[in-house]
Amino acid sequence: MPQPPPFVLPPDGLGSRVRALLAGAGRQRVAIALLALAALVGGGFVWARATPRLAGTTTGQEAAAPSDQTLPRAAPDTSSTTAPSDEVAVHVAGRVRRPGLVRLPAGSRVQDAIRAAGGATSGADLNAINLARKLTDGEQIRVPAPGDPAPSPDPAVTPGSSGATPSAPLDLNTATLEQLDTLPGVGEVTANRIITYRSAHPFTTVDELLEVPGIGQRRFDQLKDLVTVT
Repeated sequence: MPQPPPFVLPPDGLGSRVRALLAGAGRQRVAIALLALAALVGGGFVWARATPRLAGTTTGQEAAAPSDQTLPRAAPDTSSTTAPSDEVAVHVAGRVRRPGLVRLPAGSRVQDAIRAAGGATSGADLNAINLARKLTDGEQIRVPAPGDPAPSPDPAVTPGSSGATPSAPLDLNTATLEQLDTLPGVGEVTANRIITYRSAHPFTTVDELLEVPGIGQRRFDQLKDLVTVT
């Protein structure tokens, strides 16, 4: 029987080689897949180790709170709320633009109350009242017109309290700055002038009050019955 040409493979030899090649290729694909999987697993482990975690971060189990747990609510901040004791209510009447009740912080002056009532009108005589006097809760401030009688002491102000008109005449030679400040038309500046004057020239009569700078005849008429000299 004649031999086949050299370049022709026997049928059985060709099938065996094909199967061998396919089997080898399958093993290579499996090996490549295993290597890729191992690379992914190794890369994920390295990435997990290298990723920084925030301090205090909790796991999912630790962060999960029971559904029936009620978180506490923050109490409202009441520190900025003004307490009633930190303000005074006074009635402003007379020659002001908006007469009525005004509320001001404790320690406010008569001038603050007049300003809160819209300010004095053009016919007001502000020299007849002590604008620097501290307010007392519940008092009435009456702004007079020129020629009106001097405002009388408010009945709500008790003698001896801050801003009260003295119930007895003050001695010009011994009265303190605070006591002189309670006189109508006398503020802190005028009270200091009275004290400066008596330091150099002690009062011998009430009429000498006219020699104090800033005290004119009108203001002297308001003060002459409220002061004395001993």
